Amino acid sequence: MKKLIVICTILFSVFLVGATTSTVFDELLNDHVHTASRVYPTLANGVDVLGGAAWTLGNFVEIVPVNTITSRFDIHYLSIESLSVNEVYEIVLYACAGQDEVGRVRVTKNANLDAVMNIPIQTPIIPANCKVDAKSASESGADTVTLTVFYHTY
Repeated sequence: MKKLIVICTILFSVFLVGATTSTVFDELLNDHVHTASRVYPTLANGVDVLGGAAWTLGNFVEIVPVNTITSRFDIHYLSIESLSVNEVYEIVLYACAGQDEVGRVRVTKNANLDAVMNIPIQTPIIPANCKVDAKSASESGADTVTLTVFYHTY
């Protein structure tokens, strides 16, 4: 609903009031687009997430503790710092006390790809003070992903 109101406001401003589209879109971007990119954990190593048996998600691992990010936020990238062996991995993010799934990605490490990369992910906006957990799985199982999240606050 909020997006619809913003769109209607833009249309009203541009077509009826005569505001320039540049001014309106600058304002829209400043209101919608988030703060500067941040990382968690910051100034520390990433978090190790151990997978379960082959293609079975492991246990929940806390990536961002509760009450750490005090504004609404969304996650745009996972920084994959290491993968323990050459194969395909699936990483799932969960948020808040209910551990709702908010994103899922796959990454591959092989002889040509060292797996140190930033993987795009787009989560919904997560409420302030929610924790973020992760689980992972891989082809052979019991493999480790080390990761950091890139996020923006609103």
